[in-house]
Amino acid sequence: MIMKSKINISPYIMVSVAVIILLILTIYPLLFSLFLSFHKWSLTKPGPWRFVGLKNYLSIIQNPVFWRIILNTFIFTFSAVTLQFAAGLGLALLFSREIKGESVLRSLLVLPMMIPPILVGLLWLFMYKKDFGIINNMLKLLRIEPITWLSKPLTAMPAVIIADTWQWTPFMFLLLLAGLRSLPQEIYESSQIDGASFWQTFRYVTLPLLKPVISIAIIIRFMDAFRVFDKIFQLTGGGPGVSTETISLYIYRNGFRYFNMGYASALSYFALIIIIAFSMIYVRVLRRVGER
Repeated sequence: MIMKSKINISPYIMVSVAVIILLILTIYPLLFSLFLSFHKWSLTKPGPWRFVGLKNYLSIIQNPVFWRIILNTFIFTFSAVTLQFAAGLGLALLFSREIKGESVLRSLLVLPMMIPPILVGLLWLFMYKKDFGIINNMLKLLRIEPITWLSKPLTAMPAVIIADTWQWTPFMFLLLLAGLRSLPQEIYESSQIDGASFWQTFRYVTLPLLKPVISIAIIIRFMDAFRVFDKIFQLTGGGPGVSTETISLYIYRNGFRYFNMGYASALSYFALIIIIAFSMIYVRVLRRVGER
């Protein structure tokens, strides 16, 4: 007698529900924003969308303000990610060896990453205050004149970079520390027997083995820093002028202040293309370096 097997369809139903929700929350907004990027539509003037083709994209390319903002975004992104990587790697190397009270210290180091970015911006806003900010109070102790950190183009960008570095260095630290602790100890023992110095071991053993982790950490942080909004919005609002305005703030300003949704959607796709292009170039460069 042949027994008919019953097919349990409940897992398929659960998966299909998850897929539908994912499509609604991700794919639909992407397609709708792409549709909007080829149309002229304002939130303040409800009405039919007017198809303009590539006009929004051409307007972006021809706008000198856009290129200034792209430069600001790259300056912020590369500076912040470089500082975070350097500080994170230094801390990871320090904690790769046994340290007394390591768990407590590690918990304290990770705290900034747990604070919402908008609160980080508010915290550093008070720290940068000219009259009662802790940074200017320290300068006064050294008999240095207080600095209006967020009101001058020369100091505003470094100020927001420092705030972002403070928050996201722990992310680099945790990833790199996990990578360091996963490396085989036999190689380090062999290098010590061969009489290799710390720098030689770091350059010829640690860095090559750590490249996959480094590449992942840098790509993740690049994509996140490139679209920074919260901290800069809270600290400077993109000012003074447009000296700290990044692509995310520019998209926000065009979409929700000027209500030009078509132009803002086109800007979003420009940002997406830049992030994808950087990631592809970075991965290719790493592969070529690894093949040498």
